Amino acid sequence: MPFTEAQKTRFVELLETKGWQLRDGTIWSAGGGLWFSDSHFADWSPSQMQEIFTRRAERFAKMQHGDWQRVSRENQEASLAAEAVIDI
Repeated sequence: MPFTEAQKTRFVELLETKGWQLRDGTIWSAGGGLWFSDSHFADWSPSQMQEIFTRRAERFAKMQHGDWQRVSRENQEASLAAEAVIDI
């Protein structure tokens, strides 16, 4: 089931507290490498997003290549925000 409007709003609010920015309807990570548009919220449920971005964060942490710490952190932030809105 896709995000509800309440879940999407809270998800964005949580990410903004981590330095993410909402621009033209898209929420961008502080580093600019990760973003979510309306299609992400229509295609995935919060629990699916939480699972996907937990796995991504773990993969980047294991790779330890490039700016892996930032990328892993941003994926973890997305995962935690999604987890926080599951029951809204």
